[in-house]
Amino acid sequence: MIITLILLIVSCCCSGLAVPSSSIVTGANGFVGRHIVYSLIQQRQSDDVILCLVRESKVECEQLYWDAHLSDLKESERCSVRVLPYDMLDGGTLESALQAASRVSPSSKICVYHTASVFGPTEDPVQTAIDNVKSAEIVVKAMQGFIRQRRVTSSSDAAARLVLTSSMAAVRATNQTPLNNKFYTNKDWNTLSTLDPTNWGSCYQYSKAESERRALELVAKSPNELEFVALCPSFVFGPPPPLPKQFESQTSESAGESSSSSFSISLIKQWLSGASQVQSRLCVDVRDVAQAHIAAGQMKLGDGDDQKRYILSTEARLSSELTAEALKRAVDQHVRQSGSSSDVDTSEINCDTEFDGGAIKIGDQEVECTDILRDELGVTCRSVDVTFYDMVVAMLAGSF
Repeated sequence: MIITLILLIVSCCCSGLAVPSSSIVTGANGFVGRHIVYSLIQQRQSDDVILCLVRESKVECEQLYWDAHLSDLKESERCSVRVLPYDMLDGGTLESALQAASRVSPSSKICVYHTASVFGPTEDPVQTAIDNVKSAEIVVKAMQGFIRQRRVTSSSDAAARLVLTSSMAAVRATNQTPLNNKFYTNKDWNTLSTLDPTNWGSCYQYSKAESERRALELVAKSPNELEFVALCPSFVFGPPPPLPKQFESQTSESAGESSSSSFSISLIKQWLSGASQVQSRLCVDVRDVAQAHIAAGQMKLGDGDDQKRYILSTEARLSSELTAEALKRAVDQHVRQSGSSSDVDTSEINCDTEFDGGAIKIGDQEVECTDILRDELGVTCRSVDVTFYDMVVAMLAGSF
């Protein structure tokens, strides 16, 4: 029933199209997922299809949100965006989306951006980690099954690609020494994190490393079936996508209902209010993460080169003091430029001065990724100052 319904929805919206390119985004209402969909919309042609997979309770509000974004574009620039129910532990919901995308055009290229993952403390962090790993396995198996069925039923060799949102947590554990004893590269793997029921952070780190490993193992068992790119962002900060025009007149509270949630947004609010100390974090802008995902979905892969892995990050972390100064500058600049007051008392911002960076000291090069991101994905990461400024301005403007 659900497959038939999805096929009808997508077919009705895309009838008469030539050969569209189909993108499927799991966790599409998350911080990273929202930015991927927004960027896809800005770059897509009118005959392209984007399927946003979210929890069933979020389908209606997400469809309204993306319909509003599409209404801001010229009719000739609008692609099809459909929001569908998704359960990351139920492979059938992804299979339904894959079949829907394929029915639109049997020869189209399909790319799945798998961002769905649980992050943060839960009642049972071990089970949460296990579920995260299982989710990645389900996605790979669903896509492989879809490819095999597609080749049998349509004799199509059209490619399917999985872009997996992994994490720096898959690259290294806390205090883990890099393989080259200098900085982390895409050759490094987290080998220390465990399923410790008393430490949700360790459980999460374990889940990201194991999810990527299991996905790679499954892809390797069936060569020449599924193209695979893993992206490992460091801590993701940045503003949410711009609100659609028809949402701009909403109150801050209503606008907040239209925005995605993010641990980094909550963290920034705590830092600005003085509720928690500003920390030194290796980080990356969410907009650069989204662009890297799209580039990874579109890049050409050579023969025998159907698996890629990239770190997404600035190469060194700012100290907590410099991070705090960047936040204060953002608040002050916004007040001057907007001519409005701010509820943020920057004198309340305080810093954690005890953390020294762990295995790699604060200020030293921590990762190597700038050149390869520029050369292979065409992505240059924004400076931390720009990221925090834009994030603080968006917050003060009521965008989240």
